[in-house]
Amino acid sequence: MRALLVLLSAVFIFGGCSKEVKLVSANSAQEPIRVEEQATVELRLSEVDLIKYVDADTGVWTEARNAGLVKVFNKILNKNIVIVPVAGMTPLGRMDGAFTQSGLLNTQGDPETGDMVQSFLISASFVGDLSLGGQIISLEEDRYIAGMHDVLYAMLYQTTPESLPSFVTIAEPVGELGSSFYRIIGMAEIKQLMQDTVALPKAQGGATGVLCNLEIIVSDREVEAGDRIFLMNVDVAALDPDAVIAQDEPDTVVVLPPHSDTVSEPSEQK
Repeated sequence: MRALLVLLSAVFIFGGCSKEVKLVSANSAQEPIRVEEQATVELRLSEVDLIKYVDADTGVWTEARNAGLVKVFNKILNKNIVIVPVAGMTPLGRMDGAFTQSGLLNTQGDPETGDMVQSFLISASFVGDLSLGGQIISLEEDRYIAGMHDVLYAMLYQTTPESLPSFVTIAEPVGELGSSFYRIIGMAEIKQLMQDTVALPKAQGGATGVLCNLEIIVSDREVEAGDRIFLMNVDVAALDPDAVIAQDEPDTVVVLPPHSDTVSEPSEQK
C-alpha cells in the first residue's frame, strides 16, 4: 500500500508539469498495455507525382502509407503516453511488426485538377513488451542525438519482422519517474534487417539481439542511444469512395515534388 502511495505521488507531481503525462501501466506483473490508433487521409496525386514509381498502384499505396503513418503517430504523441515495459509477457494476437494492405484501390478523378483521389484508413498498434522490441545502440556519424529522417542502428532482442517494410515505436527513459518508466517519443521505419547478432558490453547491460538500421519518421524529442523500441503492426486500408468515417475527419494530403534546397543539420543540444 505504501509503495502504491509513493507511485501515485510521483505521478501527481509529474502531472503538475507543463506537459501532461498519461500513465498507461505501472504493474510489471500485469500483461503489457497495447496502444492502438487510427487515422484517415484523403490522398490527392497527379500523374507527375507517380512518375518516380514503376507501378502507379505501388506509388499510391506508398504515398498513403507515408502520409497516414505521420498522422497516426502524431495522434499517439499528443497523448503523452508513458509505459512500463515488461519482458516475455507475450500478449494475445500477432504483434511482430507486420505490415499489411487491405481493400481495393478505386481512385476518383478530380474534374478540375485531374488528380487521382483516394481515401485510406491507417491503423497502428504496439505492445510495451521487451520481447517484442529492442533498443537503439548507436547513431549515424557518431552523433549523440538524432531527429526526423536521421539513421539509427538498433538491436531487436527476440522478435524480428518476417518482411519489410516494418515499423517501430521509440521510447525514452523518464528520469523523473524512475528507471522503469518510458515515454513514447517517436516512430521509425526498419530500413534494413541484418543477420548479425550483436552484444552490448556488460557495463551497458550485456543485452544481445539482431542488428538493424532505422530511419526516424516522426519524433517530438531527440532520440538517443539507449532508447527502447517496440515493433508496430501497421495496416493501410483503401476505403470505398462512399465510406464515411464519422469519428475522424480525413486530412487531404497533396504530394509535393522534391526540392534541392539544402537541409540544415538538426541541433545536437540537449
